[in-house]
Amino acid sequence: MTPIEWSAQYETGDPVIDEQHRNLVEIVNKFEAASRKGKARRILDEILRDLVGYTQEHFTAEEAIMAEAGYDKLKLHKAQHRQLLQKVERFQFEFRSGKRVSAKMHDFLQYWLMNHIRIDDMAFAAARGTAAAAGDAPVEESVPSS
Repeated sequence: MTPIEWSAQYETGDPVIDEQHRNLVEIVNKFEAASRKGKARRILDEILRDLVGYTQEHFTAEEAIMAEAGYDKLKLHKAQHRQLLQKVERFQFEFRSGKRVSAKMHDFLQYWLMNHIRIDDMAFAAARGTAAAAGDAPVEESVPSS
């Protein structure tokens, strides 16, 4: 597994959202690195707990920004957020049940986060006029269910 690399193509132009996205990527990478180094399950569990908590915090903040802006796709965006949060919570449950989840979780989150940011969050940024590349139209892609 390679770490998720942040790049300018994921910047929405909103400093709060962009910083939170970078923090989410850092937490995912921290879990993967700790897992690779054979860190104790207690440490991995703490990182997963941080991931779940920070994901909830980020979604609440991002949805508030979208609501304030009157974003017409907020309901769909909230549903996507709920889907990701449920998946992360499922990874946490599986981990706490003794299963190895690091590779599966890393692959899923890398795909989901990068595509969600690049497509869905950028669609909001473009609608709001804050996208780093506001002329780029979002690309439709499907999100894997696992």
